[in-house]
This record gives sequence, structure tokens and C-alpha cells, in this order.
Amino acid sequence: MKTVWKILLLVGISLLAFIGIWMMTMRIRPENGVEAYKKLLRAKGEKLEIAEVLPPPVPPESNGVEVVESAFAALLTLDDWTNLPTTMQMVAPGRAMIGWQQPDVRANDFTNSWANVITAAEASRPARELLIQAAAYPALDFHLDYQKGPEMSLRHLMPLKRSAQKLAAAAVCDLHNGDAASATTNVCALLALVQGERDERTLISQLVRIAMSSIAASASWELLQATNSNDDELTMLQRSWERLGFIEPLEKSLLMERAFTETTLTKMRTDAAEFNRYFGSSGAGGASGTGGSGDWLDSLKDFWGETKSAYAVSMWRASWSYSDELNALQGDQIILEALRAMETNRVFNPAYSNMLTQLAAIGITNEPDDWFLKKLDIPDYRRMFSDGNSSLSVRTTMTAEASKRIVVTAIALKRFQLKHGNFPENLTELTPEFVSSVPLDPVDGKPLRYRRNADGTFLLYSIGEDGVDDGGNPTNAASGSSSLYWLRARDWVWPQPATEAEVQSYYEEQAKKSGN
Repeated sequence: MKTVWKILLLVGISLLAFIGIWMMTMRIRPENGVEAYKKLLRAKGEKLEIAEVLPPPVPPESNGVEVVESAFAALLTLDDWTNLPTTMQMVAPGRAMIGWQQPDVRANDFTNSWANVITAAEASRPARELLIQAAAYPALDFHLDYQKGPEMSLRHLMPLKRSAQKLAAAAVCDLHNGDAASATTNVCALLALVQGERDERTLISQLVRIAMSSIAASASWELLQATNSNDDELTMLQRSWERLGFIEPLEKSLLMERAFTETTLTKMRTDAAEFNRYFGSSGAGGASGTGGSGDWLDSLKDFWGETKSAYAVSMWRASWSYSDELNALQGDQIILEALRAMETNRVFNPAYSNMLTQLAAIGITNEPDDWFLKKLDIPDYRRMFSDGNSSLSVRTTMTAEASKRIVVTAIALKRFQLKHGNFPENLTELTPEFVSSVPLDPVDGKPLRYRRNADGTFLLYSIGEDGVDDGGNPTNAASGSSSLYWLRARDWVWPQPATEAEVQSYYEEQAKKSGN
């Protein structure tokens, strides 16, 4: 009998030793892999810490933030203005309704009068006048505390977007009243907000900038349909657009996001409270909280739940977090290098396609099979940081850059028409008086596609995300999608004004869908 116990004890000790060695191996390999990759990145000149990627300070005399924050305060005193006038409302593929020309302001669930909308616009005038003053400042620095990482306050982003909406809405009201000069001032103030935010280094800040630029593009389209704009006004609008950039600001924001991830991972590995903030209190091995009657079955369930959570936490700290970190660093680097190639070459498609191929090739190593976690219902923390890579933001930036170049070209075409009475035969005729060089499609680096139509309109487009020239096809690229948004089409076609019949047909179709 003693021999049996000795054997069992020896087996137990061997099993514990095996588990210990296995756990050490599970940690050492990925941890060493992370450190080796960080060393490689630093040797290439990459910066991984928050302090290394902070934006340069903005001198007080160049910072318009106090004026903008005063405008925010003025906006807070207003009721929420939800019935905004429509801007560049797509009613058919490649065709948009001129909002300011319509007899009323309509959406699927309401109809509003111009009198009500203009009254609301007037109420926002004090705030808008402050925003116009702020346009004279070259930068906006909201004094973000980047050392707080993801916990820092970004409360200014929502008021910024609301300010953009107010300025665009006021511009449409101006156009309805026949005041193209005031509309131009409002749109340029909106673009100044986008430009002022260029150096804010969070991903969400750059996505808000892009959303604001989209609002400005729609308002600019409305302005270009006016017949009483002059060249000075359009030149000011064009220069406001030309100043904008989206690629480099995204790169800098992703550098900061990478530094945030590094800081967060370090805290989570050493501090249970930090871990709980991201994964929830049950992730740290706390009671599962079955709320049962307290009998042995409930106790067993509690014990099993705690055991699974404890296993997941241990595996995350020992191994998964390092594999996840390595995968996140590799993915971030692929995206950053793609953005740098785009910035250098001023063309997206080769770098974008290569980026997607490289991201698809990345795998997370040193992890248990999915089957094991799913069957035992063990929390899966393996891809918490690497799954959310920022490749989608690159596509969004590509559409923003394409939109900018198309808008600039459309403004230049309008200026040419004002001077010569018709549109040019080709984009070369715009140089050098209206643009410094022939506008290029950021997708493939070739000139934007352009054709003057016999009816006095024109076709202007980028070949779109797939990099294929479909001849200016404005239909949605997604199979079965009914979206008319021009930057989701096969080719990104700058819309032409819809006819009255097309507008009426659109409203009738919307009424059928809503059952009215």
C-alpha cells in the first residue's frame, strides 16, 4: 500500500512539474516574441510610448479652442435641432436633390417649413459667429491628457460634430434665401474646424474629422448648384478644401493608439482592477453569481464558473496577452507602413491591397483550439486587442481623400464654367489657372475620370475601392444593397442634380416603404 501512495505522489509531483513547465513555456515563447519584435520596431525608429508620440504644443495665439468652446456653450442653450435641411440627398444612383430649392424640408418621418428651419438657424447665429471667428486660428488644441490613455475625456467631439451640422444647415438656409456669400462663409468655417482638429491623436478624433468633412462635402455640393456664386467665393471654398489632409493625421493617431495599447496591456497584467475594467469583474475569478438556493448544486456551479474564469485569467496573463500583443503590433505596423506608402506615393490601391493581404496572413499563435474554449464555455480573451485592427479606418480615409479631391475638382469646374460659359473638354484645361496640376484619383494615381456631357452637365468620378473603372457606374457595389450613398458605389461618382420627376419618384417610393 505504501508503494501505491509513493507512486501516486510521484505521479502528482510529475504532473505538477509538467504543468509548471508547460505554463512557463506558454509564457516564455510569446513574451520573448513580443520583446524581439519591439526591439526590431525600435531599431527601425518606431515609437511605442505615449510620451514619444505626443503632438507638439500649440502657442496660445494660434489656438482657437477658447472661441470654439464659447460656441459650444452657446449651442447648449438651444433646443436640439433635429429637423435639419437636407444636403445632397441622393434620390437615384448618381443623382441628388438640391435641398435648398425644395418647397419644404422633408424626411421619412416629418415635413417642416422653411420658416421654421430658418428660425432655428437664426437661433444658432451667436454660436455660428463664434465658429466663424475661430476659423481665423490655425489650430484647435483641447489640451487632452494623453497619459490617461483610453480613459481621457473626449467630450468635445460631439459638440464639434453638432457645430458642423449647424454650419451646414445654416449654409443651406442661406442658399434658400439667395445668399451664396454667407453660405460660403459658413461652409469655410466648417472646413476650418476640420483643419483645426488635424493633429488630435486619437482614432475617434480622426473619424469625427472625416464625418465632418462628409457634412462639408454635401454642403459644398449644395453651394455649387447656386447660380449667384462668384469666383472669389469659390476660390475661398476651394482653398479651404485644399488645405485638408487625412492620411498623415490618421497615421499619427494610430501611433498614439498603439502606445495606448502598450500602456493598457502592462497595467492589466499587473493590476487586477485594471483587468476588471476591461473584461468585467467575473473575468478576475470572482463569484459567478448564480443567485440559486445555496444547495450543493449551486455551489458546484459557482465553483465551476470561478474555475473557468480563473483559468482564462491565468492563461491571459501567462500567454494569451503576449500573443495578442504581438499580433496587434504586427497588424498596426502593416497598417502604418501602408499609410506611409500612400502618403509618399499619393495613391492608395497598391498599398491598400498589399495591406489587406498581409493582415489576412497574420495568425495568433500559441493558443488552444477554439473547440476547447467553446465546449467548456471558457471566456475567450485571446484577441481582445488584435481583433480590432484599424484597417477599416484606412478605407474610410481613402474615401475622405477621394471626396476631397473630387470636391476640389468640382469647384474648379464651376469656376471654369463661370469664366468660359461651359465646362472644359478635359481636366487639363483647368491648369494652371484653376488647379495647379491635373487632379488625380487617389485610388490608382491616374487623373480623375471626367467627361463633358452634351446636355451641359459632366461626369466626374473616382474608380472606387475595388480599383476597377466601371465607366462611372453609380450603383451600389454591395449585392442587394439599396443605399444610394455615392461613396459606396462601384465608382465614386460626383452626383448631378436630380430632375423634379426624379425627386417626386423618390418621395413616392419613400412613402410606399413607410406605409403612408
